[in-house]
Amino acid sequence: MSEEVPKSVESVEKKEETVAKTVEESGESEEPQTYFEPVVQLEKVEVVSGEEDETQLSKHRAKLFQYTETMLDKGSGNKTWCERGIGEARFLKHKEFGKIRLLMRQEKTLKIIVNHLVDSRTELQPNMGSDRAWVWSCYDFSDGE
Repeated sequence: MSEEVPKSVESVEKKEETVAKTVEESGESEEPQTYFEPVVQLEKVEVVSGEEDETQLSKHRAKLFQYTETMLDKGSGNKTWCERGIGEARFLKHKEFGKIRLLMRQEKTLKIIVNHLVDSRTELQPNMGSDRAWVWSCYDFSDGE
């Protein structure tokens, strides 16, 4: 029953050094040098967001809530605050027409969750229980109704 044991730590280190030297001398690297050709070639497409003709008046990080009936309470009249998303709420002014709108996109997906024209009848009021929450009323056409 003889087991092979390295004679010393120095001999193991010397073996590693010689392997490293042979790799350097041969020009091989530890990183694989493979290249895969893409199956489909995609062309760059210029994306138009509709915000090119507008200047940003203000920008705030915000969480959007909607006071509405949930799917379970449909038709019952029970309304609750439902979260729609988190992102940057921005007031944008059109350069040519001078109209101001509130635009908010979800943080990671950049999906539009608020796009409202701000006119003279729009009132932005602080919420009753908080100095950081603001409330406004508007019609919601996002469901296609």
